[in-house]
Amino acid sequence: MGRYLKLASIMSLAMFVALLLTTCSSPTAVEPSATPTLMAIVLSPTPINPTPTPTPTVILPSPTANIQTSTPTLQPTPIENTPTPLPTTPPVVITPQPTIGSTRISEADQMVQVYVPAGEFLMGSVDPEAKQTIAGGRAYPEIPQHTVNLDGYWIDKYEVTNAQYALCVAAGVCRAPFNTASYTYANYYGNPEFSNYPVMWVNWSMARQYCEWGGRRLPTEAEWEKASRGTEGQKYPWGNETISGELANFCDINCTRSIANPLYNDGYPDVAPVGSYPAGASPYGAMDMSGNVWEWVNSLIQPYPYDATDGREDPNASGERAWRGGPWSNGYWWMRSSIRYRSVPSYWWYNLGFRCAASG
Repeated sequence: MGRYLKLASIMSLAMFVALLLTTCSSPTAVEPSATPTLMAIVLSPTPINPTPTPTPTVILPSPTANIQTSTPTLQPTPIENTPTPLPTTPPVVITPQPTIGSTRISEADQMVQVYVPAGEFLMGSVDPEAKQTIAGGRAYPEIPQHTVNLDGYWIDKYEVTNAQYALCVAAGVCRAPFNTASYTYANYYGNPEFSNYPVMWVNWSMARQYCEWGGRRLPTEAEWEKASRGTEGQKYPWGNETISGELANFCDINCTRSIANPLYNDGYPDVAPVGSYPAGASPYGAMDMSGNVWEWVNSLIQPYPYDATDGREDPNASGERAWRGGPWSNGYWWMRSSIRYRSVPSYWWYNLGFRCAASG
């Protein structure tokens, strides 16, 4: 603002001098004199532009400038390798099909059972030694030999023992055997020394009751015979080899009965612990199917051919029931797998026991 006032003063002064010079001059010519002529100086004001407001100078980088740029390094974000859960599907449980050699254990009495697969087998005998007629004692005819087809089933590997039977008695289900002695031993049932020996002195109903308590049943005649001899009709559980004291317990040199055979020695004067003759096992692994004790089966004793649907397997039918297996108290003729014996269901004796079976 000060600069503008100063400029205005100078312009006013110039205009005043010019006016003064014009007023003092006359129209008559004036002789030149040595006095210098005063010249009017007209000052033309120089336009003065106002000082512009400074504009910020923006310095842009040259296009050719060597500009170093740093490219940021991208770090990968870790991704958890979590599989996408599939819809929950109930697992498929495949139960393997049992076969020869398969075993299982009964929960009630810890009895081992062996499996007998389904199929045909030869039942009865063509052996000249086989019982042919009903006459002459309690043995029953073993003829004719015929083919029987059975479903698969389980059968006890051993005869039921004193200790196992005592479990059923303790449970209040079974009644105690009719006698606690054996043929040779005065203190047999209930004596820990004989816990693993077969129970005896039980009738058919007692045997059936025990099997039902154990979740099983008495075997049929056909089931018992197939488990004893296999499918090809062999003479003994171990095959067709002649009997010996390593194969079965029968009336040998140790036997106190009059029929004792001095040519054999099975090691026992009476019953033996179950499973004492592994060399005499059946094709399915069942023990003592020849010798030791007779064994109750479910069947009524009736002529062959065997027919499970003709009423012989009815547990409520009256009549004599079959025994199978031959006992320690008889000779080797009674050790054949096809032998059949019989009595009324209420019978019990010192050489009569049982084993159980179950459908497969």
